[in-house]
Amino acid sequence: MSNVATENYFVVNPNAGTRREQKKLLKNIVNGCENACAEYTIYETTKAGDGGDFMCRTVRDAYEKSGGDLLKMPQMRFFFAGGDGTVLESANAFMRLPEELRNGKVATGIIPVGTGNDFLRNFGTEKEFLDIDRQLKGNTVYVDLMRYERSTTDENGISECITSYGANMFNIGFDCQVVVKVNELRGRPLMNKSFAYPIGVAITLIKLPHTRLKVTFDDGSEYEGKYLLTLAANGSYCGGGFYAASEARPDDGIIDVMMIDPMGRLKFISIVGKYKKGKLLGTPLADKILKLKKCRSVKIEAADEKELCIDGEIERFRAVNIESVPGAFCFIVPYKL
Repeated sequence: MSNVATENYFVVNPNAGTRREQKKLLKNIVNGCENACAEYTIYETTKAGDGGDFMCRTVRDAYEKSGGDLLKMPQMRFFFAGGDGTVLESANAFMRLPEELRNGKVATGIIPVGTGNDFLRNFGTEKEFLDIDRQLKGNTVYVDLMRYERSTTDENGISECITSYGANMFNIGFDCQVVVKVNELRGRPLMNKSFAYPIGVAITLIKLPHTRLKVTFDDGSEYEGKYLLTLAANGSYCGGGFYAASEARPDDGIIDVMMIDPMGRLKFISIVGKYKKGKLLGTPLADKILKLKKCRSVKIEAADEKELCIDGEIERFRAVNIESVPGAFCFIVPYKL
């Protein structure tokens, strides 16, 4: 894309990080855009979900201004400053756009200022994604999303079904409970993210939760039992760099589902290094303790309502249907030097 024909929008949460970090981010955006003579707008969000709403509103205004003529519309790039939850927000906002606007006119990117930043690891490094010049020169790729429908019950006991999209990974069990505990710890005085994550892991390891699930695949096969952790992956990474689903690719139209059996703490500690480095799959040990199945859709049911982690965000479910949507999301990958 040519900068002359492109409008760049930077969506920033003014309350994220310290004031010093915010000033540095804004300075980098301004300097990068002005050095590249790129047209840009910085939008500061006011509440959760505001960034996605801003993108949809801005795109629709441009579409109406063009009289519905796509040739008269500029290329529109929206860079969201945040982590995996921000990717989740941008992906769901992108899917709310009319289909004709998702096919080349609009693209979204991420500037990694979050805690996990796992989705971008499928495409490059945090350093590359923080480089505004590389972002402006970046190419777009169409990657898969995972459409999911989950059933849950509200505070009044009324059941409801919610449809949305995930970009990176669904986690149930150990990985999910770590995120739950970290979120609880962050609200305490003097507890920053550097301390919260290892403490969250330690507390979850003490409890070592097991979750009873029924997992049904699109080929009709079923697995039912207790699992230490279960994941459904579009991308390979979770937990701030764990190469957990090392065979997953975000552009193959396939969901990698992994179910790890219950085990003792010492055994878990002995394998977690291999799990983090992506060296567990394909070993004789993996054949004994986990099941890996590739599919285009899967249904996961819990005996009672449980937590579900979707790209770092916690939701609750009784049953969730997950389906791959190939090439649905237009994502910006920074230019490689």
